[in-house]
Amino acid sequence: MDNLGCGVIAQSQAQAAALWRLREDITESLAPRRPYKNDVSVRISQVPAFLHDMQALLTREYPDIEVVWFGHIGDGNLHINVLCPQAMAEDAFIAQCEHVTRLLAGTLQRHGGSISAEHGIGLVKRAYLPCTRSAAEIAMMQGVRRVFDPNGILNPGKLFDRD
Repeated sequence: MDNLGCGVIAQSQAQAAALWRLREDITESLAPRRPYKNDVSVRISQVPAFLHDMQALLTREYPDIEVVWFGHIGDGNLHINVLCPQAMAEDAFIAQCEHVTRLLAGTLQRHGGSISAEHGIGLVKRAYLPCTRSAAEIAMMQGVRRVFDPNGILNPGKLFDRD
């Protein structure tokens, strides 16, 4: 995590294409390490302070676990991939990651961020939605769902239970 805050701006179309190829291959290269993923976002103005707080949190909570960050920090979206150590049991790894995700949700709340960015809330992060969304925002989401799915037949019970 010593390279926190580093970035590269392409100087040519060829370099841009090469950088995108590297970015697209990150997820595939991490797959064998069974990553626990967080896809978070904060306002661009909050990125520096958020990164500082997250650096401290991850260093403290994952002293012996490798964490790979990538994404598009320029728009406030960050992918945090926690890599399962080979010697660690899967259930212990998941428990540790869930503990840190609760702390992450609190950090995001302090910075006005979201526990879920471009990929939606999903089942794993569902419990953390109230940490980064107000009751009014959640009610609005439920209202939008009712408009598009008045009979509750699309993915029933996945994010919101029937009202």
